[in-house]
Amino acid sequence: MQTLSVDLSRPATERWQLTDAQKADARGLIETYKSDLGLGDALPATEVAPLIIEAGALLVPAELQGELEGLAGQLAVPYGDVLVCNLYYDAIKAVLMGCTAFAVDRSDGPLHARNLDWWSDTRLLSRATLVTQFHGAPAGEFITVGWPGFIGAMSGIAPGRFAVTLNSVLSFDAFELATPVVFLLREVLATARDFDEALTRLADTPVASDSLLLLTGTRQGELAVIERTPKRSAVRRAEGGVLSVTNDYRALPDGAENSPSLIAQTSCARFDRIRELLREPATDYDTCLHYLEDPGVRMDMTMQQMVFYARSGEYRVRTQSDLTD
Repeated sequence: MQTLSVDLSRPATERWQLTDAQKADARGLIETYKSDLGLGDALPATEVAPLIIEAGALLVPAELQGELEGLAGQLAVPYGDVLVCNLYYDAIKAVLMGCTAFAVDRSDGPLHARNLDWWSDTRLLSRATLVTQFHGAPAGEFITVGWPGFIGAMSGIAPGRFAVTLNSVLSFDAFELATPVVFLLREVLATARDFDEALTRLADTPVASDSLLLLTGTRQGELAVIERTPKRSAVRRAEGGVLSVTNDYRALPDGAENSPSLIAQTSCARFDRIRELLREPATDYDTCLHYLEDPGVRMDMTMQQMVFYARSGEYRVRTQSDLTD
């Protein structure tokens, strides 16, 4: 599995130094994202690129715009192409993304497990998995599980502080000109000092679109699901020492049961199955991974599986390629 170190004390444009293999993967992923969004060669770049760049100027923090500019230079692609890669969640989350996650409370702090489900014709989202270690952040180092060219966070752990993962969901609330949740997650990983601060910021900060966030800390009882629309939120706590989340609202009813997304329509079955499995709590890494692999939980499009333990910072990651090659 590929790894990368990012030094946040360096100028933003110089932080991401990809290997040749990672650059090739990043270019491949960008083409995949553009195709999914209908931004292929059939659409003139002169019509689309200015709109994408204008959106980025409104939604992406200036410091992260610098990182995207540096990546565009490394990859020898237009800035708008790299931006598409990083705004993809907000554009297409409920069509191609699923995910199942759960947490199990323990006296020495909760375990946090998740399947990242994201459709990919070529398994590139599995093969290109990148574990990035960030150094020099205000609150301490942190780690994300993502891909080359993607600078936000969908799955991350801040050792000794907390871990967080993102699941897709669809409400009927309007999109907002606010921070994309993948950038909010990265900011919180970099600057939040503990579980409580992370919870408050993830629940209260306006975001561009909908999401479900599983957050775990370092002490017993520190586990929560934060259900988000752009302006609203609800926090769901553990029952019987376990907590799970798929792709529908449970504490913030919003008509998601009427979503046309096929992924959303599988959400209840996966939620029920993981709850059934958790009648025997998964108190170790192997059991967590075993539950993630259950046929009623894992999907054909499961690309990554991971288990985080925030107290020590230990984590395990495996990909679809690890399981099928």
